[in-house]
Amino acid sequence: MKQKRGIIITGIILAAITAGSFTIWMIPPTTQTKLVVSDAGENLDGIIEQQNTVSDTISEEYARMSSGQITPDNYIGIAQISSSQVNSFMISMVQSDVPEEWRGSYLAYMDSLRAYNAYLQETIVIANKLKENPAADITEDKARAEAILDDVSATADASQKARP
Repeated sequence: MKQKRGIIITGIILAAITAGSFTIWMIPPTTQTKLVVSDAGENLDGIIEQQNTVSDTISEEYARMSSGQITPDNYIGIAQISSSQVNSFMISMVQSDVPEEWRGSYLAYMDSLRAYNAYLQETIVIANKLKENPAADITEDKARAEAILDDVSATADASQKARP
C-alpha cells in the first residue's frame, strides 16, 4: 500500500513540474518597457543633476581615500554603489521614448555615463593598489583616470550642444 501511494505521489509531482514548465514555456516573453517622456529636456536635466550629485560624492570620497581618511575598501564600496546608480541612469535613458530631435543629446549623455563608469572602475583599480600597498606608485593610474574624466566632460558637452 505504501509503495503504491509513493508511486502516485511521485507521478503527481512529476505531472506538476511538467505542467509548470510547459506553462512557463508557452507564456510569451515580455516586451521591453518604454517610458513616454513628456519633456525630454527636463528628463535629461534631472538625470544630469542626479549624475552630478553622484560625481560630487565620488570626488569627495576619492579625496578622503587619497588623504587616508577612509580605507580603500570603504571607497571601493562607495564606488561600486555609484557605478550601480550610473547604470540605472543609463537604463532609464534607454527606456525613455524621446522625440527624434533629442536622441543625439541622449546618446551623447549615455556615452558620458559610460565613460564615467570607466572612471569609477579606474579609481577602484587605484584603491585596490593602495589596499595592497599604501606606498604604491599610482601616478600612471591617476593620469588614466584624469584622461577618462576629460572624456566624460567632452561627451557631456557634446550632449549639451546636441540639444534642440
